[in-house]
Amino acid sequence: MSPVNPEAIGVFGLFATVICFGLEQVGVGVNKDTDHAKLTRSLGFIAIFFGGFTQVYTSLSMYLFNIAGDHSIYLGTVFGFFGMFWILVGFHFIRGGDKKVMAHFFFCGLILCVLFTIRAFQDGLVWPLGIDLVVIDALLVSLIFGWYTENKALGKIAGVCNLAIGAISFFLLYPHLIH
Repeated sequence: MSPVNPEAIGVFGLFATVICFGLEQVGVGVNKDTDHAKLTRSLGFIAIFFGGFTQVYTSLSMYLFNIAGDHSIYLGTVFGFFGMFWILVGFHFIRGGDKKVMAHFFFCGLILCVLFTIRAFQDGLVWPLGIDLVVIDALLVSLIFGWYTENKALGKIAGVCNLAIGAISFFLLYPHLIH
């Protein structure tokens, strides 16, 4: 009996999280009457449960069951990093903290994500994974400068990046649509 591939739940967690964050960042459903404290907490819970726990689960499953063959350690590390990334972002949204410190964390994440991107291209995993990672690199750049300077335009760029990541992730969820 072979284990079920857990990538679908991890990618769905990514998809749900980036779509929710992206819509909020570009201002969909947000107006002068929006309770921003509730909105922020809701995004925090989405980040922790959908973005975080689902991807950490996927990571552990890939490590334990060697689901992706030669790519299990690589993909497990990608899922694990982004799962922990979203848990940290979620806690920041719920509990607060220094945005400049988070920008420093995003910079560290960018370094790691660039390495993930290079590896994806080296392994021939260009579409959709490699392209998704390129957009995540762009997202992290916008977050670094956006959170450090609190520039609202960079928040909109981050929102567009999140929506693009979600759209590309759809093809990770449904790889048979690629061919």
